[in-house]
Amino acid sequence: METHTVYILTDSNRTYLEVGYCTDITIRLQETHFTSSGFFSHVPKLNILVYMETFHEIEKALACQHKLRRYTRMQREKLIRLKNPNWLNLCHYTGPNNNRDNKKVVVCA
Repeated sequence: METHTVYILTDSNRTYLEVGYCTDITIRLQETHFTSSGFFSHVPKLNILVYMETFHEIEKALACQHKLRRYTRMQREKLIRLKNPNWLNLCHYTGPNNNRDNKKVVVCA
């Protein structure tokens, strides 16, 4: 069964809040990562996933997306703070060569 996801993305300064819909959130985050980093340098990097809701029916997902798009910024922020009070990134995608096991730590004493 296919899941349908409604999400809100923001930039590092929380200036923009983009409401969207997709069927695979990881593919969508890859698309936004490559689109905002390469071709359009003036477009803010919307790479922080702060809100996500999944549905099994496409009609409910599209209705939720439509409802969230009509919300004011204050209403969107309130919704985000209800489920994600610290505005943490819910999905960490940093690129295709993300290898978390090979990180080196330097400690200066």
